[in-house]
Amino acid sequence: MSREHTSPPSLSRRIVTGVDPESGKAKVLQDDTAGHIQTFPSGSIFQTVWFTDEVPVDCSPNTNEDPSGNKTFQIPNNGTVGMLASMAPGERFPMHKTKSIDYGILLEGELEMELDSGEKRLMKPGDVVVQRETMHAWYNPSPTKWTKIFFVIIASTNVREDEKLKI
Repeated sequence: MSREHTSPPSLSRRIVTGVDPESGKAKVLQDDTAGHIQTFPSGSIFQTVWFTDEVPVDCSPNTNEDPSGNKTFQIPNNGTVGMLASMAPGERFPMHKTKSIDYGILLEGELEMELDSGEKRLMKPGDVVVQRETMHAWYNPSPTKWTKIFFVIIASTNVREDEKLKI
């Protein structure tokens, strides 16, 4: 009997481009599996690959430095976050709400979304969810398979300083 994903999926490679201040030409700034990595006691992992403090984003050569560094994950009041979440088999993330619009693309495994109304939807690889500032929880229903989802999180217009999501 084969066992699928008995350990977490590997960190995703991120390739970040920018502009060389001297030549004005495009160049690769990062090609790594870095970013801010947060591991939970269950083994689940959040990999923040990039974030911005505001939109529109300043992509000038002055901003070539990696902002994801060793910062605590939070949604900036006016910004964005690109994040991968790898959930262990049977893992449940509790009911929560973020002051943002979140675009999630399931990459591996299956993932159940539950809303505070009791509605549930099972996502499969390739499915996309658009979370619009709603109370929701996540559950990996598999007893053996990990799940991996990529989120693009964009702060909503009514976010307040005291309501930033902190994980």
